[in-house]
Amino acid sequence: MVLVSTELARWPLLALAALAAAPVAAAPAPTASTASPIRVWASPADGALIDALEAGYRQVNPAARFATTLHGPESTLASVNMDVADVAFMAREIRVPLETMAFEWEHHYAPFEIQIANAGLGARRGPDRPGVNLAFFVNRHNPLACVTLRQADDIFGADHRRGGANIRTWGGLALTGTWAARPVRVYGPPLDRFSAVFIRSRVLDGSRKWNAAYHAVPGGWRAVLRAVAHDPDGITYAPPVPGHAGVKALRLAADGGGACVTLDARTAVARSYPLARAIDVVLDRHPGAAVPPAVDRFLRYVLSDAGQQVIAADGTYLPLRAADARAQARRLE
Repeated sequence: MVLVSTELARWPLLALAALAAAPVAAAPAPTASTASPIRVWASPADGALIDALEAGYRQVNPAARFATTLHGPESTLASVNMDVADVAFMAREIRVPLETMAFEWEHHYAPFEIQIANAGLGARRGPDRPGVNLAFFVNRHNPLACVTLRQADDIFGADHRRGGANIRTWGGLALTGTWAARPVRVYGPPLDRFSAVFIRSRVLDGSRKWNAAYHAVPGGWRAVLRAVAHDPDGITYAPPVPGHAGVKALRLAADGGGACVTLDARTAVARSYPLARAIDVVLDRHPGAAVPPAVDRFLRYVLSDAGQQVIAADGTYLPLRAADARAQARRLE
């Protein structure tokens, strides 16, 4: 019995392209070739998307040239910091303060970020790749339907910066009867993985004090979800990839009075899901300085309707809403 929403499997190219189809901005007009290529640094996992965006841009600006380096994702921000790239496709959040401190020590201002897409739903990513949205999962026999961010912190953490306290039995989540005294068993990937760093930042509010009984499961998302499928008292976090029997995704509320929201393509794009993630590119832009013209034109293409259609067609990430793309384009001014 597969309890992950079947809507996820029906979303890909046509539906995502429709999301991006509202007018955003026209692609930049062709310009003469510049002396230097646009230096792009990205993860190998994003190589196909980078190629497609560069090819799409060359259709409107045939003279454009690129020098693309596929290393990372750990080294992506360093490429801008060390001036070997003009544009760094992060595919993950900047780690604060580790990476921001290094950049600011060198430049005396913060790295400049532009959102170009929404994180995806995991169907096109390998084990624990960055750039995916995460839901909480329990065993399919568990009657729980929704958790709040504070409850998730109470389950997965031990510091409770959101103001809660340990939840270590299902009764702490208001389950009754035989469930009340049953232990909550926490599973997840190893704590140095991208997803664990994200949960630490966004759910544990930056605390490094995890639940001492956290079970780190090697082997990627399938192994993590299998562990919960085999443990009626298990809970974990993972992308909502289709095809996993024995587990169900919980809805998530920002707080106790908020609505419980299902993670799917619509809520990720609308950012109504409390843990919705964005995909950023990073530049070295001094406050008040203009973005270099060649870089500015390329990023405006990425944020245009044509560029967002490329992102939708690739299928790894979800395109921005038209209003969100316009807002990001304004940040380039």
